[in-house]
Amino acid sequence: MQNIRMLQQQVNSLITQARQDIYSISATSDPTAKQVKLQRIWDALTSIQFLNDLLAAHAASSIAPANDRPPMNTMPAGQPISPTAANPAVAVPNQTFTIQDLANYDGKNGRPAYVAVSGVVYDVTNNRAWAAATHFGLVSGRDYTQEFASCHAGQQSILATLPVVGRLI
Repeated sequence: MQNIRMLQQQVNSLITQARQDIYSISATSDPTAKQVKLQRIWDALTSIQFLNDLLAAHAASSIAPANDRPPMNTMPAGQPISPTAANPAVAVPNQTFTIQDLANYDGKNGRPAYVAVSGVVYDVTNNRAWAAATHFGLVSGRDYTQEFASCHAGQQSILATLPVVGRLI
């Protein structure tokens, strides 16, 4: 129950921030400031969508017995995720990472924070959802293909907001 309240408070905080950003956009003529505010609104909406999915999953698990639970945002079994299926519009740079290489990009001691999803490595260093190089207990420097599929299936717009830095081999 305390986790639910914490998620609700986080959603309310994000909504308040988005409202302030919308007001700021209407009051400024600076195109750079508008772009920064629009990016923050985009990030806030992405986080709100994620938190909404968490709340819905929690509500479903508290209502249905474990055997009767419908799958929440899961990929169909047996369908591997390929980089092009995950985000067909992504141009992947030639830089390649092994899983060991990726572990070096943990966002600590000034290092950038990278994560991989479906064979594509993304830079989450400046992403608000990955503050302190963590995201809801996940730490940067790892492959989160399965986690993304279980929480964000069909929400490729989340990945579209992240800079692509290479490919996981």
